[in-house]
Amino acid sequence: MPAESLTAEIILERIQREGVRRAAGALRKPPVSSRLLQELAERTEPATAQQFVAAYPLSPSHLLETLARTAQDPEVFPFLATNPRTPPHLLSEFSAHENPEVRTHVATHPQLAARELLALAQDSHEGVRRAVAANPALRLPHHATLVCDPRPSVRLRLAAHTTLPSQVALVLSADPSTIVRTHTIATAAATEEMLHGWAASDEEEVQLALCSRRDLPESARRILQLSPSASVRRSLRGHCPHEPADFLYLITQGDPEERAWCAAHSDLPPPLQRLLAQDLSPTVRSALAANPAINPDIAHYFVALAEEATCVALATNPAVSSDDVQALAATRNPAVITALAYRESLYDELIPFLLEYSREFRSHWAIQARPAVITDLALARRLVTDPLPCIRALAVTSFAAWRRADLYDFIADPAPAVRLAAARHAVAPDDLIARASADPVPEIAATAHAISTARAAAARLPARPATTLTRPLTPTTPLTPSPTPVALPAGRSQTPTRLPTALTPSLFNQLKRLFWQ
Repeated sequence: MPAESLTAEIILERIQREGVRRAAGALRKPPVSSRLLQELAERTEPATAQQFVAAYPLSPSHLLETLARTAQDPEVFPFLATNPRTPPHLLSEFSAHENPEVRTHVATHPQLAARELLALAQDSHEGVRRAVAANPALRLPHHATLVCDPRPSVRLRLAAHTTLPSQVALVLSADPSTIVRTHTIATAAATEEMLHGWAASDEEEVQLALCSRRDLPESARRILQLSPSASVRRSLRGHCPHEPADFLYLITQGDPEERAWCAAHSDLPPPLQRLLAQDLSPTVRSALAANPAINPDIAHYFVALAEEATCVALATNPAVSSDDVQALAATRNPAVITALAYRESLYDELIPFLLEYSREFRSHWAIQARPAVITDLALARRLVTDPLPCIRALAVTSFAAWRRADLYDFIADPAPAVRLAAARHAVAPDDLIARASADPVPEIAATAHAISTARAAAARLPARPATTLTRPLTPTTPLTPSPTPVALPAGRSQTPTRLPTALTPSLFNQLKRLFWQ
């Protein structure tokens, strides 16, 4: 609003709407004219008029002094005590004012003289001392007075000071109040030597406060990593790299949760894996079994151990070798077989084998709608009579040699999933697709319509002319394996990550004998 159009009534309306301090701050640009400020200072009603002049940061000093002498409203003085243009002699008078509220406000003034600051630091009123503890003009004598204050709230306000000297912070870090002590350690400016001393204190509350600092040097973090407190060690995870010595300390001194965290770490060396493989906690052993960086010998050991939780973790580990996967399938443990159903990759022969002999695997595999290739008609017929619709749908999808008569039976199945699988089957005839187009389930009808449209479009395409060879094919040179073996990266397991497509015949027969028993 232009300064020329500003009136006393407009200012008073804004004060009533926003409050004295907010209105005073908002009307700094453009500044209120001295004439208008004088008019407001002479008004006794409403009281907010003089309060605005006392709070306005651009009020002339002589006008503030006049208000200090003539104002009848005691609410004017707290605004005068915080105005940056209040004369120094008035600030001295306010520091000795009988009203504690006035002394509290003037205690925060950055232009207050050192003598008045010291007097306010020894004031009988706790609120005044707490206010002066936040004054940016404090010097070391004032800190020395406040650091010995009997009230923790005053010392806490001093600890939050942005320019707290390091020697004062060192005193407050040993404060009898836990809040004062930890707040100082977490926020106060400190030398590297002080940070190292706090890190080596072995006091949980001190070390936890230190962990929250953003300027904590790496050397202090290394000290905290060896803390006897598990909560301190956990708070530092991810902030700095772990070396084998750090893992060894956690494995030998940490709690089960920390050992389980180590067991799941991808950089864990094999010797430390062997230590964790013998851990008394099943959670730790399971975490190691699920680690994709598990050593193959340890995986063999866990399979031989035949512990259910560990084998379940192994079953979904992509790094487990083909032999171990077959051995896990041979355990016939329902939980392990169920976990195998959620493994990312399985052998082509193992899937129909487990579908035939394991109810758990069959159910969980079908629930996920994962693909399978079934070549045994007897197995397919057994699966298609299963009471679970998802298993019947799996049987319809996985067996490619269904007769058309069978597909007509499937399209009449009460389960929508089975009817949808029948409509999508590669050998489904056109009249079956037409029948599926009228299915009450929108997804089946839409799928059948899309198939029918695609077949009609394919029928209208012209036939491609036959290609005639004008000369005999030149035989190519067969590829021969390179005589030079490919070097694997150092530290990488040589266990193949791609699973073979066939089971070892002897073990496959062994699996059959086990499941037939």
